Amino acid sequence: MPQNNHILNKRYARALLSLADENNILERSYMDMRKVCEVFAYNKELLIIMKSPMIRTAKKQNVLTHLFGKVLHPLILMYMTIIVRKQRGNMLEGIASAYLTVYKQYLGIEEVKLTTAFPLDDELRSKALTAAKKMTPHRIEFVEEVDPSIIGGFILNLGEKQYNASVKHRLQRFKKHLYQ
Repeated sequence: MPQNNHILNKRYARALLSLADENNILERSYMDMRKVCEVFAYNKELLIIMKSPMIRTAKKQNVLTHLFGKVLHPLILMYMTIIVRKQRGNMLEGIASAYLTVYKQYLGIEEVKLTTAFPLDDELRSKALTAAKKMTPHRIEFVEEVDPSIIGGFILNLGEKQYNASVKHRLQRFKKHLYQ
């Protein structure tokens, strides 16, 4: 994504955050924008429609209303249709993604992502969550990911830091050491 689009996405996201805060729907707006990100991730046709200059604005707005009308808060839907009306529909996915980041920064939430080779049981999840809370003074959003390719162990991402204790990583280091 070009740098200026990133800046614009953030600017639009901050405007929406301000609007959501004024209307006391901060948490709802976050959940709604997560839904928007998910829909864009799984529905590439929507992205094509929003980026196409051949599709009229009214049609794009109708698509948004049809997809999100009963799911999103009316204020969020209105904001998105205004973005489309201003010929910025191609930016909706980026704005939604930027919103999640801006929201977390605003509330002092740090994302903790734990990648394991298999799904965690409740006991391991609880231990991982407790350990993650000790690593940061911020509130955390705990995200689990299963990636069988790491073979075993785990990868912990905390903000900008990563701790890789996966079997795959250890094997790669061992292989590199053997060939030196």
